[in-house]
Amino acid sequence: MSTISIIGTGGMAAAIGGLAAKAGHTVEVTSRDAVKARTLAAQIGAGATTGAFGAAPAGDIVILAVPYSAVLDVVKQYGEGLAGKVLVDITNPVASDHTSFVTPGDSFGAKEITKAAPADA
Repeated sequence: MSTISIIGTGGMAAAIGGLAAKAGHTVEVTSRDAVKARTLAAQIGAGATTGAFGAAPAGDIVILAVPYSAVLDVVKQYGEGLAGKVLVDITNPVASDHTSFVTPGDSFGAKEITKAAPADA
């Protein structure tokens, strides 16, 4: 089984973390709010752990479960700690009123994340 690191503590992080643990994967949760990370890890159970925000994730698979408005900053903060990792982007780059995208017209969310991530992520 794999180790899966989840950056974020919202509903999607909880759902993905719970399913991953149920499938037998090791889950690591990280967040800017360490209390929320510990709470979610306890909720997931199955030995889920917490990591330090900004430190290299333990998992070979890293789920980006933060709002799109924060994801580029998060990826930059983790920097080379994401090198060699498989990044899974679950963000939605839409404006808060849901009427437009917030990415440049010739781009899309995952492309912008790729630009911010290490080349081998």
